[in-house]
Amino acid sequence: MLIYFDESYDQEHQYLLLGALFNPHPKFLHREFLEMKKKYNYLDKDGKALEIKYSNCTSKQREKMSCEAIDIFMRSTSYFRAIVIDQGVMDLDRFGKKNEEKKIKMARAYKKFAELLLSHNTENIYNGVLLTDELTRCQGDKFMEIMKRDFCLVDGQHCNDKHKPTLKDIIDIKSHIEEYQVNQINDILLGSILNNLKPTTKEYKNNLRKHLIKRLGVKNLLPETWNKYSKNYAETYYPKYNIWYWKPREQSDSNQKTPG
Repeated sequence: MLIYFDESYDQEHQYLLLGALFNPHPKFLHREFLEMKKKYNYLDKDGKALEIKYSNCTSKQREKMSCEAIDIFMRSTSYFRAIVIDQGVMDLDRFGKKNEEKKIKMARAYKKFAELLLSHNTENIYNGVLLTDELTRCQGDKFMEIMKRDFCLVDGQHCNDKHKPTLKDIIDIKSHIEEYQVNQINDILLGSILNNLKPTTKEYKNNLRKHLIKRLGVKNLLPETWNKYSKNYAETYYPKYNIWYWKPREQSDSNQKTPG
């Protein structure tokens, strides 16, 4: 199992989004995504595939490619899980002492949310590999060190087996490199959530979000739709895709206690 891990946030940094794209059969997604780029001749001068991201969905061609990326994802055995944090309702003091620097508390919060997202979706995964895109919200090496301790050791906090670790490695990657291009699909899926949360006048990006909603068969990607689903319900009826809108514990209802 390859798990791609990425982050996204709006310009005002109101929302922090973390996404994990789980790939039981990673070769399929990589091959189909690459073939699609070749079909559109979306290659550099050396014949390497160029990067598609939500942020560069600024033309009709890129919109079509991004929509096809969603279609490839839907045909695959891969599945997507996201956690969305409204930082306006997050009390950073819960992640450290009041006199500590904000960036230190933010790094702890980031690690905690990443841990929540992954631990609740790796109960039946062993010897997986986590590929994390360049992390901007925390000190990368410390994040990696803590996550490896918790997920890559058989006696780690989030190890589900006494003989096999949940993850055998965590690797920092760059998504623009062709070898790791599948994380670009992760970025497109995350960006579509952000598009619904923060309305834009950009036609191509809006069309991308609408295409994803249509393929999923849901009303929208907002809390009004996803907050009503428990983890078990979502995994039964929306096994491909689920969003957990985090709330502070005192604001949470029974559906909010575990992410999908």
